[in-house]
Amino acid sequence: MRKSLFVGIAAAVSLVAIAPTTASAGGAKEAKPTLADILLSDSAKDDANGFDDRWWDYDIVTEALLLFPDLVAAASNPDADLTAFLPNDRAFRRLVFQLTGERLGNEADVFAVVASLGTDTVKTVLTYHIVPAKISYRQALHADGAVLGTLQGGTIEVDVRYGYKKPIKLIDADTNDRDPRVIRGNVGGKASNGYAHAIDRVLRPVDLP
Repeated sequence: MRKSLFVGIAAAVSLVAIAPTTASAGGAKEAKPTLADILLSDSAKDDANGFDDRWWDYDIVTEALLLFPDLVAAASNPDADLTAFLPNDRAFRRLVFQLTGERLGNEADVFAVVASLGTDTVKTVLTYHIVPAKISYRQALHADGAVLGTLQGGTIEVDVRYGYKKPIKLIDADTNDRDPRVIRGNVGGKASNGYAHAIDRVLRPVDLP
């Protein structure tokens, strides 16, 4: 079981401080949604705990983010410069299966396993999915070989394979598992504080055996 291997990840955290939300002059930036708004845009369809039965949206990463007020503040800050790679719920279900050997049938159970890894570990994994720069899908398509620094302190390499249905692959720190691919760019459009791109697997900030 790989679950125990995640316990030590938190030691690698190097979180970049981001100022709290401030109002923009004249309200110009407030006209666009923030990344937090985009994450919560489908909340009306969720149950009381924030989950539904649609594995292609982002309820699990949203609920994980809500555990950390500083990350919520960053995602809500219209003046921040961020790019978030969002594993969809199916990506977390796949991760939990790899950790436990169980293929769970609902999002709440998947989230419970993720949360059981501990807040330090969850935060480390989340911050590995956030880049302190605004990168659109179009820019990413022209960034083959770029190495992106993350809020966690580690890096992600962009690997663009033209001609593929999902041309952008993100090479993480795990050399043994398949790397995530971007399956939807610019989720929710351009946010006031950056971009969100959906990915089909969870990025891993350490090399797991």
